Amino acid sequence: MKSSASVSITRRLVVTVLILELLSAATLIAAITVHEWSVQLEIFDTSLVATAESLMGAVQDTEDEGDNVMLDMRGVRLAKDAVFRVEDEGGKVLGSTGEPPHLEASASGAPFFRNIRVSGRDYRFIVLNGTRIVDPGKANGGVRHSIAIIYGTPLRHVWHEVREAVRFFAIATAFLLGITAALMAWLVRKGLSPVHELAYEAERIGPDDWQFHAPESAKKTSELRPLAAALEAALARLQRSFEQQKRFTSDAAHELKTDVAIVKSSLQLLSMRKRTLDEYGQGLELSLEDITRLESTVEKMLTLARLEQPAESCNSSAASQTSSLRDVIADAVHQSKPFAQLKSIEVAVEINANTDVRLPIDSRDALLLCSNILLNALQHSPDGATVRMAVTANDDTARLTVRDQGEGISDEDRDHVFEPFYRGDPSRSRKSGGTGLGLSICKAICERAGGSIEIANDALGGAVVTVALPAKVVASSTLSASLKAE
Repeated sequence: MKSSASVSITRRLVVTVLILELLSAATLIAAITVHEWSVQLEIFDTSLVATAESLMGAVQDTEDEGDNVMLDMRGVRLAKDAVFRVEDEGGKVLGSTGEPPHLEASASGAPFFRNIRVSGRDYRFIVLNGTRIVDPGKANGGVRHSIAIIYGTPLRHVWHEVREAVRFFAIATAFLLGITAALMAWLVRKGLSPVHELAYEAERIGPDDWQFHAPESAKKTSELRPLAAALEAALARLQRSFEQQKRFTSDAAHELKTDVAIVKSSLQLLSMRKRTLDEYGQGLELSLEDITRLESTVEKMLTLARLEQPAESCNSSAASQTSSLRDVIADAVHQSKPFAQLKSIEVAVEINANTDVRLPIDSRDALLLCSNILLNALQHSPDGATVRMAVTANDDTARLTVRDQGEGISDEDRDHVFEPFYRGDPSRSRKSGGTGLGLSICKAICERAGGSIEIANDALGGAVVTVALPAKVVASSTLSASLKAE
């Protein structure tokens, strides 16, 4: 499979900003072009008006008997390649240059402008109508002549000025864009340096070194602070998980090796010399007990492995099963009855007689949870003590508390009590048959159901285990408020 090409955030940011700047520059240049054209055209029109008025002023009296007029071009300066025509009211051409178009004067007589192409070139024309008075000293104020002037010059000068202005702004914009691109690349790289430092620290993590400390630059960056904290927390959890897995593997190997060694030594002892049938029977019985303990350890390890699997990978029908907490507690008390009788311990259960609590747990796992907690309380209680189990529930949560009257739990043990194969008192394991997996299994069951389990010291002495599980409270017809082991 071909690897996809890498994508640079720096390049994307720089290109994005440059594209936005290019669009802004193009818009600005278009606005400058329109504005410059308007300004230059206004200046050009002013020049046309001035020249047309000069031509109007150049219309003079011919000093003949007919009081006619003529065009005196002395002192009139025309633009290069200009064309014009001056006519009187009779249509007589007083003067012209080139071939200006025929344009009708406006009805109001006000000057107006037209852009017309002449001989393949763009011209702008002004049409100016005016009145010249000949011999104003005569009767009736002199003779009035209506004069029409059509004057035009090429527009290339306007286009030249507009192009020069646009060229200047385009060159300046390109220069600024170049500087901006270089500056943006440097600033973005500098701004992303906390990301590179964070990646470098994360890259240093290996199987033998799980220490991860987010760099200060990442912690001081508001956008990276949550990511840095999440990485630290995730890696800390992974480290604990791998350490627990390694410790579990080591402890499991040690536990199994011990049981196998005991069985092996028992059998070797039997085979060292000939023995009586009673001796062989006693040896085989001891070996069978050791094998049974080994089988129990393996079974609990498999149970813990099953419970630690993701819920999605399990049978959907099993995941949808529920169990009655009342019935589960009754079964757990019944199972532990022989051990409780052996130590003369009373098990008191306090539960509402009119309601029942349904747990979203398979009855087998629910019984395993309650029996392990109860057995742990019995093991740590002195002879003649009382173990109390109480259930409280609301609409969606049930709490099971189990209190013993034992020695309590030390602060050192509290942090490790739910770890597999951990025993606060290692000497107790052989005496009571414990493997150190009971509370680990309880925690796995609770977490799998979306609940929690905690252990603490009771203010009145002993330890108290509190289990919180999602539950549904239903009416119950079974009336059993207290169960006691005789």
